[in-house]
Amino acid sequence: MFDFKISEILVKPLKDDYVCVICSDYVLNHYPIESSQALSCKNGHLMCKLCWDKQLALRKECGICRIKINSIGELCRNIFLEKAIRGKKVYCPNLYTDFRMNDGELVIDEQGCKEIITIDQIETHLAQCEYGFIGCKNSIECKAKFRKNHQEKHEEQCQYSIINCEHCEEPVVKDKYAKHLEDDCNVVSLECEHCHNKYGRRDLLSHIRNECKEVVIDCIYKDGGCNKRIKRCDLPTHLKENNNHIFFMQTLINKHRIETEESDRVIKKLKNDYSELEKRVDVNSRYRGSWTIENWESKLATHNNNERLKSPYFSVGSKNFYIGLYPNGFNDSNNNHFSIFLHLYEKPSFLSTNVKFSFELVNNNDLSKSHKMEKTNIYSENKGSGFGRFIETKLVKDFVTNDKITFNIDVEVIPSESKLLTK
Repeated sequence: MFDFKISEILVKPLKDDYVCVICSDYVLNHYPIESSQALSCKNGHLMCKLCWDKQLALRKECGICRIKINSIGELCRNIFLEKAIRGKKVYCPNLYTDFRMNDGELVIDEQGCKEIITIDQIETHLAQCEYGFIGCKNSIECKAKFRKNHQEKHEEQCQYSIINCEHCEEPVVKDKYAKHLEDDCNVVSLECEHCHNKYGRRDLLSHIRNECKEVVIDCIYKDGGCNKRIKRCDLPTHLKENNNHIFFMQTLINKHRIETEESDRVIKKLKNDYSELEKRVDVNSRYRGSWTIENWESKLATHNNNERLKSPYFSVGSKNFYIGLYPNGFNDSNNNHFSIFLHLYEKPSFLSTNVKFSFELVNNNDLSKSHKMEKTNIYSENKGSGFGRFIETKLVKDFVTNDKITFNIDVEVIPSESKLLTK
């Protein structure tokens, strides 16, 4: 349903008694009509609800007489005037097309609804009016709009309507029906080009591959060396030749034995390679990446001493890490300095993890002036290790680009030494 005003569909214009003193529109002019009210101040100045809302949002007084009004609830509703307006005659909105002229005027449609009703009857009438505009039920592909009483005609013509195939009864889009019959329908009868009998498409493929006696096929011992091609119906006779194909059978058996031995060798090698890779993943693991922090100025201003920014987690082999950054220092002794630490995220363990790591604060204007520090630490529990005084906070402004700072991160898990002892 298109938008319209009551004033656009009135059979006769209303008197000035029904007009808002501010916008000069009818006080009940919007559909649905329940959204409008005829409201006046205690001195009788009539305005539509929209104008009252605007007026009271600016000043708590009547726009005409300046009497004080705190809220809409203090206004008087003119039920008598509303009832009079509701009884006025209008054309059914479906008399018009669903588009407007360039100047905004509604366009009368000769095929539209000719009913004349009261304003009060609009909603009830529209609910049952056969001239209302609707969309095609195949709206995903069909964008047509038409009146309700033209629906049956449209569905007969719509190329996107769904029909059932007369052969397989599968639902098919109408404009794809011919293609369905040609390429997809499994029931429509097709002739076998070899024996000339008819089968459904699905059955035809199976018939040609497995059953048709007239199809020329390879000997079943082709891989054993027999290269003859014969009709399927002649295969039993062919197999009796050459001492029942014993030579070809033996050749095929030997070939399969060799292939099996080669497969076993490959599988064994893959298992060994996989075992070596598993060892490498834990032993020689390293992470190189970067951590970018956006909206830097606001984060610097809101993170006081001992307040931390935390990076996303990242993995090095089977170990999980994260970085903690204190823009204004980890504690009072590190005040006005960056404090930055690498944390190993895992449950306490009697096993230790030896980690070599570095942090580099990137200077995008001059990479040679980037600030880097590195360290090696042995982790035995989830505690951070790093630098309490990485760089003075006031110097960081030279490293900020587009309100972002970036750290290059290099973390390497060093394999522990394995010592053998015999006593």
